[in-house]
Amino acid sequence: MVHDCTDQTDLDELIGKQCWEGQCLLFRYGPLARAMKIGEELILENSEALSPLLLAKLGSLLHDDLFIDETAEQIHPPAGFRLTLQPTRRPGQRQTLPASAAPDC
Repeated sequence: MVHDCTDQTDLDELIGKQCWEGQCLLFRYGPLARAMKIGEELILENSEALSPLLLAKLGSLLHDDLFIDETAEQIHPPAGFRLTLQPTRRPGQRQTLPASAAPDC
């Protein structure tokens, strides 16, 4: 799964958020939550656009299960889940963060 990041990308975009559909309030899962649920690799393209604070938050999420307040759901990612940062500055090079490790900040 691939997600194109911008300088406006935030946790709501990656994890998900509630939105109205007609008269129903629904939770729309973001790419991070979907990848964690199914144990798939998530590639964040243009990762250099992400703020240092967001990168630190992503790193801390990789240490624990993901809890989504809006749905009271706890997601424990299967072994296949990986988060890969793909900057545009150096095409073809990836920095992969396994679910069991996060960058030291």
